[in-house]
Amino acid sequence: MPMQEGFQRRSLPEDNGFHANPAAPFVELGLASCFSFLHAASDAVDLTATASALGYDAVGIADVNTLAGVVRMHTEAQTARIRPLIGARLVLACGTDLLAYPRDRDAYARLSTLLSRGKMADADGAWQAKGATHLTLDMLAGHASGLHLIAMPGDDLDAFAGGLPRLVRALPGMAHVGAAYLYRGDDVARIARLDALALAHGLSILATNDVLYHAPDRRPLQDVMTCIRTGTTIRDAGFALSANAERHLKSPAEMCRLFADWPHAIAATRAVADDIVFALTDLA
Repeated sequence: MPMQEGFQRRSLPEDNGFHANPAAPFVELGLASCFSFLHAASDAVDLTATASALGYDAVGIADVNTLAGVVRMHTEAQTARIRPLIGARLVLACGTDLLAYPRDRDAYARLSTLLSRGKMADADGAWQAKGATHLTLDMLAGHASGLHLIAMPGDDLDAFAGGLPRLVRALPGMAHVGAAYLYRGDDVARIARLDALALAHGLSILATNDVLYHAPDRRPLQDVMTCIRTGTTIRDAGFALSANAERHLKSPAEMCRLFADWPHAIAATRAVADDIVFALTDLA
């Protein structure tokens, strides 16, 4: 889908208090709030205030299989004077993981419809348990028009590489593969492999810190929520817990430093942000 030149401000009448900071070279799109139930550990107040203090002019929100947090994010972003980019993190029944950001109001309607259908019934037509979401690749493909889709690789890059051709065929509009530092000693090799893999399929990597909390000191709370989600204790959780406290909001300057060898991964975040013209005010 074509990118527009420059940031489109027309969807924000009279700026609505946004844009205290100048446009940053990097925009975080892989951010989850506490509406990603038992996955992320910070609310919209902390996330938007921290993003503004770090120099962001815009930041995305992509909670797991829900748009429930977007209104709170929009409201708090006005106070923090940054632009909220509205999206969702789609975890499909097959395990495929993607960030989805609607470019315009019509695409937002399709994303909302997809999530609603995913929460209504499972593959056999039975009503879902509360909070459950059943999404398939075919369902996403039928609602993907106008969505910026970013495939998020898991720990197993061999499995991700094996499934990427099918994903590309089903979602011809998908343009990016997410790339994040895991701090396990092989990050340069891992991101280089993702870069080559993306290029081989006509895609580009897109930088993210895959954010679960606004600051490092929130990591203990995130560990507790992981234990609740997995039904274990801190003492017994072991490798279910993150190995470090790095999944916090980092400044645009720090992300540019980390991805200095892949400047196109940084540029991709800005290009996606600048192409998004949708805002919740469009629903008024």
